Amino acid sequence: MVIVLGGTASNTGKTSVCLALAAGLTARGIKVRGFKAGPDYLDPMYLELVTGEACYNLDPWMSSQEHVLELVSRSPGLALVEGVMGYYDGAYASASHGSTAHLADILDSPVILVANAQAMARSFGALVSGFINFEQSGRRIKGIIANGCGSSRHADLLSMSLESAGLPPLLGVLPAGALPGLASRHLGLAVPRAQELKDDFIPLYTAAAEKYLDLDRIISLAGELNTAGPMAVSQQGSGAKARIGVARDNAFNFYYRANLDVLEQAGAELAFFSPIRDKQIPDGVQMLYLGGGYPELYAYELSQNKSMRRDILNFVRTGGYVYAECGGLIYLCRDLRVINGQVFPMTGAVPFRASMLPRRKSLGYTQVTFGRDCLLGARGESIKGHEFHYSEITPADKSNSWENIYEVVDSRARSKESPGISLKNILASYVHVYFGHRIETAKRIIQWTSG
Repeated sequence: MVIVLGGTASNTGKTSVCLALAAGLTARGIKVRGFKAGPDYLDPMYLELVTGEACYNLDPWMSSQEHVLELVSRSPGLALVEGVMGYYDGAYASASHGSTAHLADILDSPVILVANAQAMARSFGALVSGFINFEQSGRRIKGIIANGCGSSRHADLLSMSLESAGLPPLLGVLPAGALPGLASRHLGLAVPRAQELKDDFIPLYTAAAEKYLDLDRIISLAGELNTAGPMAVSQQGSGAKARIGVARDNAFNFYYRANLDVLEQAGAELAFFSPIRDKQIPDGVQMLYLGGGYPELYAYELSQNKSMRRDILNFVRTGGYVYAECGGLIYLCRDLRVINGQVFPMTGAVPFRASMLPRRKSLGYTQVTFGRDCLLGARGESIKGHEFHYSEITPADKSNSWENIYEVVDSRARSKESPGISLKNILASYVHVYFGHRIETAKRIIQWTSG
């Protein structure tokens, strides 16, 4: 079965509550697989560490409803979905498309709403009532978790407020500071430190869940648990084979699990490596996949690994393919200027300079249409994704060796200045694309790079 954990707004504690719920249920012997609504990369990392299960993004704007249902249907035990922003917040202000509410409708799932209860009593009922009655999707809300509760007396007042209005019951009351704080960066969490989370945080989450959450009623709300086995390969590959080197370490770790899965389903062998620690790329690869992350935090380490930088540049010059997104694009540039003004050399594979900015440069859904054939698709085809970055790139010289092959629009079909850099065997941009539901894209990547 599925439970969706929604929130009245961002920063209401959804992630911490979700981690506590996952830890508490796991400690009771229930197999939990976490899912994250929307295009987030960091929350899934935490859910994976707490549950020990792969965590998948569910995004009905970037993918199909069938894909969302397929991912969840293969979940053993309980599928626990952490929502995004406020319950009705999605791609548009005029409709709930892409929101947690939309996702709950697709999954036909009960919802637990997390709400900040500070300085409220009777008004707490009004807040909850507004969410339940705003749209039909609100009727899916079956229980409430109050975050930031001041005392047991405050909890009683909150419960009476809900009960007197005929609203769903309290399933948890969390005092301020009941859950361990998580380090944050920009608009989301920092990359989790696995051992610290396992040793220090998970026991605290487990204890808090037992103390403050009504786990028995939550389990009852979920109903009969799924018993499906591991996620199966539903589509067969084209028979083409390719070995793809995937950069994965503290600097590069923004990958959609479904993207990697579908590459393997299509016949790719993935070889993970670290641009920070390793001296060279994996042997025998035809393509490098350089995902996003926080290269600016490891600019010194990346710049000092001269052997890796040389090996990547030589790989490009001898015909190797590279696909890079956001942080990966920065790493391909000649250098990176960080906020304090220091400049660190990068690989120099593309004739650009990257600079970190004090303010966010771009955030939101995007759709890319290809101006010519490339490894992601044929000319005129489109693919969806999103952008989120605090950096910009500028030409390092007057070289015209590269070509912009992307036409990019946002979720409202407004044009964006966001180039797709095509240079020899490189394709790089700030757009994080999602192709976990498109095995034809994965097949094309393999055929394009192994041909």
